Amino acid sequence: MRLSHITISGFKSFAKKTTIDVTHQVTGVVGPNGSGKSNVAEAIRFVLGEQSMKSMRGKLGSDLIFKGSEHLSPLSRASVTMVIDNRDKVDTTHASQELAPYLVYDQLTLARVIYADGTSDYTLNDAKVRLKDVQELLAFAGIGGSNHTIINQGEADKILLASPRERKEAIEDALGLRVFHIRLHESERKLEKVKVHVHEVELLRKEVAPHLIHLKRQVDKLESKEKERQLLHRLLTAYFVREERELAILNEKIHEAGTSHSLSLITNSIHKELEVLREKKSEVQTNSHHEKHTLQAEIRTLLERRDQVTKTLGRLEAEKNYLQKELVKEEVATDVVVGYEIFRKTGEDVKHIAHTIKDAISEQRVDTLVPLMQTVDGSVHFFESHAKSRESDKESIKNKLIELDGEIKAYEEKEVDMAKTVKSLEEKLESVNTQAETAIHSRFEEEKKKVLLESKLRELESMIALRKQEEGEVASRKERFDALLAEGSVIVGREVLSYRETTPEETYMTMEKPALMKAIERSKLRIEEAGIPNASEVIAEYKTTKEREEYLSKELADIRQTEAKLLELIKELQTSLEERFNTGIKRISEIFTDFFAEVFPNGKGKLVLINMTRTDEDGNTITEQGVDIDVSLPHKKVKEIQMFSGGERALTSIALLFAMSSLTPPPFMVLDETDAPLDESNARKYGSMLSRLAEKSKLLVITHNRETMNHCDMLYGVTIGVDGSSRLLSINFKEAEGFAR
Repeated sequence: MRLSHITISGFKSFAKKTTIDVTHQVTGVVGPNGSGKSNVAEAIRFVLGEQSMKSMRGKLGSDLIFKGSEHLSPLSRASVTMVIDNRDKVDTTHASQELAPYLVYDQLTLARVIYADGTSDYTLNDAKVRLKDVQELLAFAGIGGSNHTIINQGEADKILLASPRERKEAIEDALGLRVFHIRLHESERKLEKVKVHVHEVELLRKEVAPHLIHLKRQVDKLESKEKERQLLHRLLTAYFVREERELAILNEKIHEAGTSHSLSLITNSIHKELEVLREKKSEVQTNSHHEKHTLQAEIRTLLERRDQVTKTLGRLEAEKNYLQKELVKEEVATDVVVGYEIFRKTGEDVKHIAHTIKDAISEQRVDTLVPLMQTVDGSVHFFESHAKSRESDKESIKNKLIELDGEIKAYEEKEVDMAKTVKSLEEKLESVNTQAETAIHSRFEEEKKKVLLESKLRELESMIALRKQEEGEVASRKERFDALLAEGSVIVGREVLSYRETTPEETYMTMEKPALMKAIERSKLRIEEAGIPNASEVIAEYKTTKEREEYLSKELADIRQTEAKLLELIKELQTSLEERFNTGIKRISEIFTDFFAEVFPNGKGKLVLINMTRTDEDGNTITEQGVDIDVSLPHKKVKEIQMFSGGERALTSIALLFAMSSLTPPPFMVLDETDAPLDESNARKYGSMLSRLAEKSKLLVITHNRETMNHCDMLYGVTIGVDGSSRLLSINFKEAEGFAR
């Protein structure tokens, strides 16, 4: 099988139908970041059946469909088609019945379509197929999983950092052994079904065997015992009539006393009433407490404010008393002080003036009398001014007293109002307390009612338990009645069903119930021992049962034969798988050694098989094989791959992946910028390995590296068009004459 071309339509940035010709040995895809060149690798991963949206850089299936642009509308679906040349016709010995018809065609067209709701369809040559069929086809094509067929920069390290068990599985895929695993898994699944079928048939045979023996014994000993059958008929008739009558009486008593269901309805009603009482209690207590708390808070606030007003009023009254005293003092002081001052002031002046006037008259100095007279006038003026000042102070005190009287009156009114408010609130609080006491009394009555209801509830629950026990006993007796009726119709015949129309014998009607039941059981045993009345039916049943047992025996033999063939096939597949793997791993190790020595001169590398143990879910120890990588770089003591540089790890992983692909070359490989971490020198080594690998597989290389481009036969350039979608431009190096590489 060889890849011919790939067609992408509506997938991610490829809005329009785009075809990539991969008939050349090495096809390159280049382009700037964001142009959509990696979408080519993801499209191939998509058509190969990739289920992880994360590996295709998406969250939902709809993320893979072109979202639209300024010039193009969004699309509702996306498709990728892969055309495979099948003219060489692979070996289809192990192909499934579903896939085999397609493998005869010279050309296989595999397509996958995804819709906006995330669902997708697979078609093979325009016929719908399952993902399982696609995986099987890819296994036959040598593609296996996509881990070593489509390799990007991040996945190149995976083969190095994988566990030995995972690395072994990857190598098996590369060797084309996946188809053996598919067939082996299918065979094991069929074997499990066969084992289940064997177990079921054996169970059926075990189930049939006792009945067959029983029928054989009956056929051998078959003798009609009509008398015993008639006796059993009479016994059963008496039992059925008596039991039905007693059950009717019991049911009537139960209904009169109340069934468990009706009593349950009453208990439900009581439960609801109790719930109402509980909710009412909670509501009353909550409301009363809240209102009382609010009133008490308001009273406390008003009392605090009234205390402040009282304090202020006391201060104002004290200030008033003080001013009144000052006013009295001022009035007394005015008279005393003024008189004293006048006396003190004028006494001295008058004496002086008198002596002076006396001297002036005796000396006849009239000119000295004028100043003396002015002195007397000044003293009089001083007295008058001092008196006016005292009057002004008294007037100021009187005005202040008037203002204080106004303020005192306002505060007294305020104090009275607050006292009234406090009294109103206290009365309201007393009313609330009274209501609370009333509610408590009411609650007491409700508690009494609750106790009575709970007592009634316990009584009803006891009655319900008792009633259920009675109903259970009635149901059990009715079940035994129906079972015996059914059994009697089989043993005696359908005429036993007409027991209501038959008059029972008095003897059996008056017999004690335990004695009647024992008589019925003994009669049944005698009929079973001596034979049964329906001989023809027994014979027919015996014949049918024997034929069924013979059929099961033959079927079991066929299944055993199928099981043996499946075991042989599984052993053959396991042997082939083991042989091919051992041969393949040895050859891959040799090729890996060559590749490793080529990229790391004097370096050594090989693959080593190791045995590992693990514990399964049942706690059993399982020994498995794994593949380890043993490498050593020249001039370096480091052997742990994790300690290698990025370029060294890249070349090592590429060498291993190329070695895996060289032995059983897949029809194509996609290398998505696996050369990104390589410098120019290592890129040349990478190009050399590309040339060797291209001899056996077609390569689709997504790269930025010029050295890698030099090894391409066809080069596609990816660019974003004016409409916002990815477009391809191609150059055929083989046809382009004079093109300088």
